[in-house]
Amino acid sequence: MVLITESYFSRAFERIKQDSVEGNCVLFVASDVDAICACKIFQSILKADLIQHKLVPVSGHQDLEKASKDIVADDPDLRTIIMLNCGAPLEVFELFGNREEVKIYVIDSHRPFNLDSCLPESKNVLIFEDASEKSKLNEYMDAYEDIMVDEDDNNSEMDDSNDEEDDNNDDRPRQRRRLTEKGDDGLSRSERRRKRQRQRRLLTEYYESGVYHANSTAGQVYALATQLARTNNDLLWLAIIGITSQYIFERIDTDKYLKYISLLNDDVARFNLIHGEGAKRTGDSSIQTEEDFRFMLFRHWSLQDSMYHSGYVASKLGLWKEFGRRRLLNMFAKMGFSIQQCEQVYTHMDINLKEILRNKIETVAPLYGLTDICFPSFARTFGWKQRFSASDAVYSLVTLLETSPESAIRLGEDVLWNKDEDWDALEEATDNIGEGLSSIRRRWWMRNFYTVYDSMDSAEELERGVKLCMKVQRAVVRQSTAVLEKRAVRVIKNFRTVVMRDGPDLPLFQHPLTLSKLALFLTDAYREHGNRNLPFVIASYDEEHESFLVVATTGAPTFGDVRKNPFGMAFQKAAERTQARISFDSFETSVLQIHKNDLDLFIENLFVAA
Repeated sequence: MVLITESYFSRAFERIKQDSVEGNCVLFVASDVDAICACKIFQSILKADLIQHKLVPVSGHQDLEKASKDIVADDPDLRTIIMLNCGAPLEVFELFGNREEVKIYVIDSHRPFNLDSCLPESKNVLIFEDASEKSKLNEYMDAYEDIMVDEDDNNSEMDDSNDEEDDNNDDRPRQRRRLTEKGDDGLSRSERRRKRQRQRRLLTEYYESGVYHANSTAGQVYALATQLARTNNDLLWLAIIGITSQYIFERIDTDKYLKYISLLNDDVARFNLIHGEGAKRTGDSSIQTEEDFRFMLFRHWSLQDSMYHSGYVASKLGLWKEFGRRRLLNMFAKMGFSIQQCEQVYTHMDINLKEILRNKIETVAPLYGLTDICFPSFARTFGWKQRFSASDAVYSLVTLLETSPESAIRLGEDVLWNKDEDWDALEEATDNIGEGLSSIRRRWWMRNFYTVYDSMDSAEELERGVKLCMKVQRAVVRQSTAVLEKRAVRVIKNFRTVVMRDGPDLPLFQHPLTLSKLALFLTDAYREHGNRNLPFVIASYDEEHESFLVVATTGAPTFGDVRKNPFGMAFQKAAERTQARISFDSFETSVLQIHKNDLDLFIENLFVAA
């Protein structure tokens, strides 16, 4: 494994460029908004240098294994593999056949890394990493290499000792003397043993403390584009969306997010000097800085609906209770906004009220505990058509990614799903992957991937995603309210759990992103109104496959903080203890599919460190 920090990104790309002269390039891209944004930025760079490449979307480990057999193994001219948000936890060099002529570039926000990739034989694995993370990762890599070398030496010594014992038993005192002498590192045997114990504890902590996200992949690829002087407004917008998606869904904390915002502000000013604030000329696609609200889609919804369906506001005011709903109406009254105006779609509100909205919210909201209701962000104008904040775009794209076409039709939304692919062939390929629970795939996931890919710079498609998002979010809030009102949350050991077995909205919660939204909403609620701040394990029944989709989230004590998620390791250990029939096939280790008859015993045997 070779670590490449930001100052060397451009050098790594020059190597990709050189290798493209004599061979092929493949991009493996995970099915998440940050990865898709990074993909579009990277493709723009490749196209500018006329580098031919193949894009391969992947939804999980099985897709990578299948691609290794069908694409990598069958291409003798392959020289470069680029992995976006899908390579950090894997031993990728071995996955792709240990081919010395192929270099593998991993740009992934997931942590921890699989340290097997740091072994000498994996020198062709090159990882893009933040400079701030490099020193700590080097410490882990050194510890891992030392332990592996020690194990090899010990095995060798045992073999030598056995041979010598067979040949000459009188040599044993000499062997003991050799083992107590100081080694090449200047340490005695006991000192070396203590060092290895510390290193093993360090590695145990590295793997078992939990999964986290170190950065935004789109942000890293945009940094590469900046070094190569290939940036423009379109790529800037993609970077903003990718970074905002990581922040909204609690994958990076406020401090890291603000660092990104500070870096992007200069480019926003540089690329958008021509246009004034809020300009809406035909063909205008300017980006502006703005303070965004922590209630969703307010430009596209009514003010009341936007606040009611946002986890931050709902949790602070307790909107699932009658008292909380009265507090919301009371806040509108204190702002001087009539109920009729607050129920109007934002575009139809009185223009004078829209002009004073921000000032009123910033003045009145803190009186109701909404102390950090704004956060710095950006918005983009699409001519006369529409204006989207970065969070609007994220909510729209995530919904297009997570919602099946059948669910969209059930919700009454006609999304123009991408149909460029040979869908019959894709369905057949999906059906042939794996057996039993491991074959449970949504046949629509790749269609959704390309729909999101095509929608990022389209006002019409973003608007369709916004309308769909409103209906999905209503379902999330309905389900959350039902869970809270029925007191369906159980506390087991040191986490909370909810098992959803029926209900009209249940088919919507068969994608990890949707189920995670529900978990985050409930986490927000208990953060403000629970006795303890505990993680959530939430399961949704999949009647078609007689299984449950299970997602675990670890809510931080305050908004804007992030905790590591230790449930990936805990899930594996619980499955081993209970012999549960499960499927791990996601790049998020805290997601699994489990047979319906195994769920209860699995949850009872689930242990996670406090």
